[in-house]
Amino acid sequence: MGCFTKDTATCEALYFAGVPVWLVRTEAYISPDMNIKEPVRLTCPEDIVKAMYSEKGVAKPFPSIYHGAGGLLRHI
Repeated sequence: MGCFTKDTATCEALYFAGVPVWLVRTEAYISPDMNIKEPVRLTCPEDIVKAMYSEKGVAKPFPSIYHGAGGLLRHI
């Protein structure tokens, strides 16, 4: 899990919260000395569930699978 964002403030906040985050930039904002291994087109899989889980009309969040500190060591 993680987040893709175009906003640098959001990217920084999520990074310091320990959330894996990717800063998406347009070509105009990429410096000419940056190494790009392979450009890719972002797509959204159609089978991702975006809605809140509900049971008998009552919304219930999905259970957390990890409780603890975030950080760089948990990105790998």
